Amino acid sequence: MLIRSGSRGAIVKSFQQFLIDSGHLKDVADGIAGPKTAAGIRSFQSAKGLKADGLAGKDTQAAAKADGWASDKPKAINVSDAIKRASEITGISERMLVAFEATESSGNPSAVRFEPHMFLRNRKDLAGKIPFTPGPKRFSVTRSETNRSALERAYKLDSVAAVRSTSWGLFQVLGSHLLAIYGKPDSGVAAFDSNPELVSFELVASWFKANPAAVKAANDLDWEELVRRYNGPGNVAAYSAKLK
Repeated sequence: MLIRSGSRGAIVKSFQQFLIDSGHLKDVADGIAGPKTAAGIRSFQSAKGLKADGLAGKDTQAAAKADGWASDKPKAINVSDAIKRASEITGISERMLVAFEATESSGNPSAVRFEPHMFLRNRKDLAGKIPFTPGPKRFSVTRSETNRSALERAYKLDSVAAVRSTSWGLFQVLGSHLLAIYGKPDSGVAAFDSNPELVSFELVASWFKANPAAVKAANDLDWEELVRRYNGPGNVAAYSAKLK
């Protein structure tokens, strides 16, 4: 496919993102090639000693592939009805939701991760009762401090703080959204345990609804900004590379 001003589609969007990542285009990857995309193509062509005509044909695309453009056509994916529905509700692409699911939980809807540092931030008075060993990035990497048993231990001391300080389900959304949906900790945890997949999609829909800037970053394929908003400022480079 020849990519030129006026071209549209997934291949165009993929090539735009390549130009953005390689510093030749300062725009968004929207799948619609306009004057900025053509200028970005010319910039890349000049850097590679190619005819700078703004038309990404066979030679230009071959040079792009040699520089890391992984594919000119996205691979087909199979998605569940739940993913399709979540995509409609959130405005996030099915592919992006699948990527989040794989990155956050490896597809385990029952996954929970209790964060003792978050719990103790709000309940400093319980420091002696909640085990917490700070890791290199100041959160715990000790499984016994972050697993379901750790959550249940904290839950007995302060159920609201425990739920808020836990990431839930396929997309590892923090429990403030579980409380927003179900009101009380007992109701939210019971719903999650009864149908973790359903609740997982309710949670990710709630999160993106509350974070329109993250929706924009996701649709612009602005990986670093998306990760900062979804997962915080720590580990942005590694997380965004894995998500991408």
